[in-house]
Amino acid sequence: MRAVLLGSELGLTEVGAALADPVPWICLALVVATVWAARHSRLLSALLGMCVLILYVLSVAPGSDLLLRPLEEAFPALAQVPVEPVAAVVVLSGGDGWWADRPVTSALSTSSTDRLVEGIRVWRLVGEGAKLFMVGGSGVPGVQAEAPALAQAARTLGVPEGVVVWESASRNTHENALAVRAFLEDRPFILVTSAFHMPRAMEAFRRLGMEPIPAPCGHAARLAYSGWNWLPQAQTLWRSAQALREHVARAWYRFRHGSAQDVVVSEAGHS
Repeated sequence: MRAVLLGSELGLTEVGAALADPVPWICLALVVATVWAARHSRLLSALLGMCVLILYVLSVAPGSDLLLRPLEEAFPALAQVPVEPVAAVVVLSGGDGWWADRPVTSALSTSSTDRLVEGIRVWRLVGEGAKLFMVGGSGVPGVQAEAPALAQAARTLGVPEGVVVWESASRNTHENALAVRAFLEDRPFILVTSAFHMPRAMEAFRRLGMEPIPAPCGHAARLAYSGWNWLPQAQTLWRSAQALREHVARAWYRFRHGSAQDVVVSEAGHS
């Protein structure tokens, strides 16, 4: 009986969450508008119908995962200690900035918090001989860089003072790679960043002649689905927006800086 009641409560919670989410209501309003427009203009109705379809696909987990999975599955999670010793565990900040009037563990963005936790986990795997290097300034004007806050949070969570180093001048992934190369030169290191960001980060580092060991974190693509995952959700729409932004950013980086393969071919041609 208790199990039945618990299941009912969970079901009511999910229904309540779905009703409180604005995206299903927006989809419903657009469907009504599409039906109404069909009586007046086929073109307008078709455009509205297309908007409904795109919004729905981007707002449900299976649709969002079509965008996320190619990014997140490009590199496997780091489960074992590398055979060769590494000089540092490099953690890229989320680049969103932080706010000084909040506790450091809650002031960080979600992606930076994921990366911080994974960075500490990996650092404990490789041993205390490696540095924990927090990298990244703020890409938003007027917002404080997250790297100092990441370093402070790491010390708060038990990482020794002398192990944690940081830099906050780099503002994007390309500049992150430049900063790491200046600090570590050709020494081996592990790179920690969000799973969806790892392909672009690896390309940026390889473009500069580095070959870090990837340790992606914060995976969001689901491995299985329930009926609730086919309901549109604002959180899922946000994940789709992140994935779309990352695909566009990768294309822009390749257009502006060239691909890592192009660099390798160019170096081979000059050797």
